[in-house]
Amino acid sequence: MMGRLIIFGFFSTLAILSGIGIITLRNPVYVVVALLSSLIAVAGIFFTAGAELVGALQLLIYAVAIAVFYIIVISAVPWERAKKSESHYRFEGLVSLPVVLLLYIEMIVVFLLGIKASPEGKIVKFIEKFGNAEVIGAILFSKYFVAFEVVSVVLLIGMIGAVLIGRKESQTYEDDTT
Repeated sequence: MMGRLIIFGFFSTLAILSGIGIITLRNPVYVVVALLSSLIAVAGIFFTAGAELVGALQLLIYAVAIAVFYIIVISAVPWERAKKSESHYRFEGLVSLPVVLLLYIEMIVVFLLGIKASPEGKIVKFIEKFGNAEVIGAILFSKYFVAFEVVSVVLLIGMIGAVLIGRKESQTYEDDTT
């Protein structure tokens, strides 16, 4: 049990440090590397928590597919023209501080309420009885079916947007109409 806690702490620390890297790094390639390490760390957290299917899905969907997609977008976007002005960074700092503080308060509240909840809940008993994959499938395709489909549409819209952003300057709509 103690070894599992140490591994959980390692993956949690890696996820937090990688998240800080995602926010603070300026080079888009370094941001993707930090994102990839954060996604792998979250998958490790799922594995240590006993949710093997969710950890495997995290690795397959996010750490592989989404990260490769981000790398393709980074290589297609002309980053020289996308530089922000210094005044834009000051505005981000003013907005981000209250948002970060609010998120920390939310995490503390969820953590404290989670400590009071007993692990002998219905979901834990259901997982022990039927297995992790059956639980995920049963919940995902019954209670959360509409949300699952909405997420797939949002991902499709994101891919279409990335293709449109990545188009070369000579292939814009203005050039197509003349």
